[in-house]
Amino acid sequence: MMNLIDETLEWRSVLDALRNVYVDKARATLGTKGVVAFTDGACIKNPGGPAGWSAILLAADDVTDSDAHENAEPIECFGYIPKSPTTTNNRAEITAVLAVLCIAPPAFSLKIYSDSEYTIKVAQGTYQMKANADLWALYHMLLNRRKVPPVFEWVRGHAGHDLNERADELAGLGAWNGDRDAYRKWQESSALEAHNALPSAELSALRQQVQKLKTFFDSLDLQSSRVSPQERQFIEDMYRRLQKNHFSPTPKQRNWVKGLVVKYKV
Repeated sequence: MMNLIDETLEWRSVLDALRNVYVDKARATLGTKGVVAFTDGACIKNPGGPAGWSAILLAADDVTDSDAHENAEPIECFGYIPKSPTTTNNRAEITAVLAVLCIAPPAFSLKIYSDSEYTIKVAQGTYQMKANADLWALYHMLLNRRKVPPVFEWVRGHAGHDLNERADELAGLGAWNGDRDAYRKWQESSALEAHNALPSAELSALRQQVQKLKTFFDSLDLQSSRVSPQERQFIEDMYRRLQKNHFSPTPKQRNWVKGLVVKYKV
């Protein structure tokens, strides 16, 4: 298992990023009253990558109701995951949590905010682990080091929350391997998408359709032949992207969703 883990692109990404995090500074910054963290993942092409992840950690004393105090000093960390057939947004989201577990002192409480429902529910045991076994093995290995397991809380992506927005920015920057110009152009192209946004009622209906399809797909075994891997990945990707306020689905994407609704009668 360790040989497999050592070869994981995501774990290598974490180890590379941790070279820039100094243990003594982290301990001094985070204190002894607990840690609050915000994580995010981004994938330029899902699946396939490249992808990026981010982790922002603060002392619990510096956070009130998920908002950082004015003079809070965060520890920010992000990483790059190269192109690969296995590179996905979900794997990037898990990687961000692994980074937090590596940095946060294991003796103190830890609360992690994430906009990935998948990551939270698998980590909590609500969803059965059906993929990414290598990364979840790492998660449990790091979890066993902690005196108290972390508490997770979902936060809606791109809903104006400062720390979540910062985590999103860092994850996107990670996906571009720190190339700020490339990241800026990517953001600008995403902003152009927003000008073609659907009316709110149509977007809400599309979200409900994707949610029903995702629930149905998740109820089936990962190896089930009833649903193709492409369909499963498409709905997983659409589900997450529809959480982001700037995302506007293309006509082709909308038509594919409609076709799946008819095909699976959801």
